[in-house]
Amino acid sequence: MQPAAYDELIDLFADPAMAERILNFHPSPAMQARIEALLEKNRQGQLTTDEQAELDEVERLEHFMRLIKARVRQKLARCSSRLRLDAQPQEG
Repeated sequence: MQPAAYDELIDLFADPAMAERILNFHPSPAMQARIEALLEKNRQGQLTTDEQAELDEVERLEHFMRLIKARVRQKLARCSSRLRLDAQPQEG
């Protein structure tokens, strides 16, 4: 279970106005190469203590970003549902 502080930060970063940028975010090629190098060293059992700490932090940040993206998708789905409901003709 994640602390409530995570939920507050996720809501802060999951701003629908930033949805496209958030959903399209990926690590830079340099960062991706670094992550792949760390993962390969990890598979080979050759990580230093500092590299293990770096990989652990990358994994935490990746998890956090996944949570933010999921929250953005939820908010967009709710907004889309409301817009469809508002667009339906009123009976009367």
